[in-house]
This record gives sequence, structure tokens and C-alpha cells, in this order.
Amino acid sequence: MMTACEDSGTSAPWTKSAGLRSRLGQQFATYLDGARAFYQHDFFSATKAFASASHSTDPWLKETALYMTGRAQLNAAQAGVFDEHAITPDRSKVVKVSLAASDTVFRTYLRIYPHGLYSASAAGLQRRIAWLGDDVTQQARLYDSAFANWSATTSNVRLDQLANELDSKLLMTDIKTNDIQSPQLLAIIDLMRMRVSDSSDASRQKPIALHELQAQKPRFACRPMLFEYLLAAWYVHLGHQPEQALALLPQSVGASLDYFALSQQMLRGFALEDSGQRDKARQLWTQLIPLTKYPLQRETLELALAINLEQAGLVDRVFADDSPIQNVAIRETLIQRAASADLLRAQAQNKASNDRMRDLALYTLLYKELTRGHYSDFIADLPMIRDTSSEPLQPFNSPATTDAIGYVCPSIRDVAVGLQQDPRDAKGLNCLGEFMRRHPPAYPLVGDPIVFSFAQPAAAASPTDSTAPPLGSAPSQFRGKVVERITNYQTVIGDTRASADDRAYALYRAIRCFAPSGYSDCGGNDIPVDTRKRWFNTLKAAYPHSKAAQSLKYYW
Repeated sequence: MMTACEDSGTSAPWTKSAGLRSRLGQQFATYLDGARAFYQHDFFSATKAFASASHSTDPWLKETALYMTGRAQLNAAQAGVFDEHAITPDRSKVVKVSLAASDTVFRTYLRIYPHGLYSASAAGLQRRIAWLGDDVTQQARLYDSAFANWSATTSNVRLDQLANELDSKLLMTDIKTNDIQSPQLLAIIDLMRMRVSDSSDASRQKPIALHELQAQKPRFACRPMLFEYLLAAWYVHLGHQPEQALALLPQSVGASLDYFALSQQMLRGFALEDSGQRDKARQLWTQLIPLTKYPLQRETLELALAINLEQAGLVDRVFADDSPIQNVAIRETLIQRAASADLLRAQAQNKASNDRMRDLALYTLLYKELTRGHYSDFIADLPMIRDTSSEPLQPFNSPATTDAIGYVCPSIRDVAVGLQQDPRDAKGLNCLGEFMRRHPPAYPLVGDPIVFSFAQPAAAASPTDSTAPPLGSAPSQFRGKVVERITNYQTVIGDTRASADDRAYALYRAIRCFAPSGYSDCGGNDIPVDTRKRWFNTLKAAYPHSKAAQSLKYYW
């Protein structure tokens, strides 16, 4: 039979043996008839055969045939329901009689075999039946049961797969909350609606109103603390009344910190910050960190504390010897985005840190000093580069370089020395731009700052992204503003003291900034095309014999 399936029916089909006489043998043969019909998409014949075999006295055959009767009816119900991508069902094409029959069979199976060979599969297929039948109330009940009874040893799907299924089959649809009786799922939907930021988008749900949330109270009769949490969340994220939230949340921390208790305390911390009590929030985050024991709890609290310290201008405390913030991603983000020169210098020489962290701090220090005009500091800090320093640090010690069109730049140290003496030195400005072009920040950020915020998946415990700013979003404590390459080139272009070679190169590079899309990768996107055209014509007319003019054929 398997050969026939693989060969698309080219092999000899399954047939009963002519000499088969025993009753049990006939029953097994009937089951095989059903299996053959099932894989040939003849679900009516398959149902008839499986139903017959389910009356067998053989325990395996009786159970399996009953289960397969439900499978055959479900396949009959959904045949032709899906498009070619098999994602979105056309419910108008569902065969309702077969869907109801399948539901009845699986209910019967689970009543007779609550711990049977196929009980996990039958329970999962019941969720599919409710989805195809657009029975949201039943879906919610079944997902409640699936999560409550999930086990790594008995469930037939991983927990993350079950969560993804919940998202795609229920939470991402247009749900009417009146159809949801499950307090757990209703809470998730309510939290999602607290995260809606643009109610003008007709495709999105409107933010939940306070009176609408209060009307749900009877459905939370068995989970009163969850309902109070939702009210507090509304006051923080939509009502902007943190004092009302604080009155609803536990004011003390128990010895155990499960995920719900963490959610309550996190919300309490955000309410404290929103009410201007940043110091108390900081104390709370610090108090909670030692109590964590479940995955991602500590990281969540370390992030909250790090954001608090950054917003308060206390980034140094993150790197103190007794700091509870040890998460590498958090520390690296603050090193690159928020740290002052003094902090970077201290971390670059911190023997307690690993090589990557020291090198990252030193790289950030040198790069920011160089690109913000702190040339004397850059020269003084260069000797901190060790022989064993990482590859990204080596360009700071590189010798002279020659551009593809023959423009020669001295070592970056000599460039800094020249710019220290004369910040408008044409050669220095061009070569600083060349260094930045050749060596963009070599340590890619651990993540964009929005990644290190409290934006959570739809089914997360708290919609906390609406309160806390992203990590790395506060103004950097490193003084000065980064110089854009285009600014250097414009300075040289307008410098009548600059040599012909330097001006030609500045024109060439300024024009090349916009290649090939017309969008600059070195600043100056407000520069009109007419200006770039004038640069091009100047380069061609004033310096026709330069390699810059000869190699440039277009402007963008």
C-alpha cells in the first residue's frame, strides 16, 4: 500500500486475500480497506470501513479504527476548503455534517480512551474542528485545556508550537471578546488591545475602554487577582493614572516569584516610574532580581533596571563591581550607545572584564573620539591597544593607505595629529572621511534599541512596551556630535587654501556619496541634485587631468 502511495498508484493495489476466513482477519482487512480509501481521498468509503472495524474485539484495532473514523470525517469536512497555500480556510466550503460527525467521534474516543494511543492527537484535532467551524468559544476552552495539561512527555506538540498555533488560529483573527469565556485568553486579548497605538487603522482593534474592561469582571470570578492586574495595566498604559494602578497592585513581594507575580511587580515598577518615583522603582528592580528562578525573569528585571539607570544618567552604576546587571547584551548596548568617555576608558582597562568587552569599550572610545573631534584624547588613548587586541581595533594602528584613484592618506594617528593642530586641514578632513568610509563601526550593535525594550509577543504577560523607553534611547553621555563625511568634503570644497589634489578628491568623494541610488550613505541627503551636478562640472572643468575627474563618469 505504501508503494502504491509513493508511486501514485502505479503499483498493484491492496486487495484482500481470497483465503481469509477468520472474523478477526476480516476485521483487519476491513481496516486496510479503510486505510487504502483514506489515502485515495475516498473519505466516505474510509469512514464506512473504519467504523466497521471499530467494533472489533482486538483492543488495538478497536481503538485505532475509532480514531481513524474521526480522521476520515475531518478530512471529508475540509476537502476543498484551503487554497493552494493551505493557510486560510474558506469556511463556506466546510462540509458541516462531516465536521459535526468528526467532532462526535473524537469526543467519543476521548471519553472511552482519555489516555489512549491517540488522545493527544484527538485533542489537537478538536482544536482544528473548532477553528474550521469558527467556534471561538470552543477554541478558547480547548486552548485553555491544552496549555493547562501540556507536558513534555505526553503532548504531541512543543510548547512554542502550541503558542504559535494560538497566535495564528485565534489571537490574530478578528475576535469578539463576548465569545471568550476563558479568563486566561480574555486577559491576553485585553492586553493586546491595550497595546493598540493607532486606532485610526480600521484593520486593527480599537483600544479597550475602561467600562468595557469593567464589564468583564464576572468572567474573572475565578481569577480576581488577574482582573485587578488588568485594571492596573489599563490605568498605566491607557489611562495614564499610575496612582490608581498602584492601589490595585500588591505592595509587597512574596518569597516566590512566579511569572504572574513578576508581571504584577513589573507593572508596579512602571507605575512608580510614571508617577515620578524613579528611585523607588529602582529599589524594586534591585530587590526582585535575586528572587528570580524561571527563564527570562532575571533578564527582564536587569533590562528594567538598566533602562531606569540610563534614563537617570547613572550608566556608571551598571558597570559597578556590585552591579546586579550582568547580561552581556545589555552591557554591550550601553557601552556602544550611552557610555561616557571616562566610563569607556575605565572599561577598556578593566581586568575583571573579558577581552571582548574591553576591546568593545576601547573601540567605541577611539571611534567616538576620532569622529567627534577629540583628537588629543584619541592620540593619548591609542597606546591602550594591546598586541592581542581584536581585529576591529587594528585599523587604528594601520600605516598609510592609498585610495583606488591614488589618493594617499597617512596613518590615522598622523591624521589626528594634523587635525589637532588645524581642525580645517584639508588632507586631514579627507582622510578622516576615508577612514570612516573604509571602517564603519566594526562591532555591529547587539540589536537596534527597540529590540532591547519591553515590546513583547502578542500573548506575553504584560503590554509593557507602552511605558518603558528602549534601552539606548537616552542621550549619550559621550560629549560631542559625530561628524558626517559629507561635511568634511564640503569644508574642503569650499576651502580656497586647499590643494588641487585635495579639492578634486573632496569633490569626487562628495559626489560618490550618492552612488548609485541617489541616497547618500555619508549624510547630506538634503543636498539638491543641482548642487551635485555643479560639483561634477567643477571637477571636470577645474581638475580635468586628475584621476578623480578621469574616473568619475556620472553624478547621482
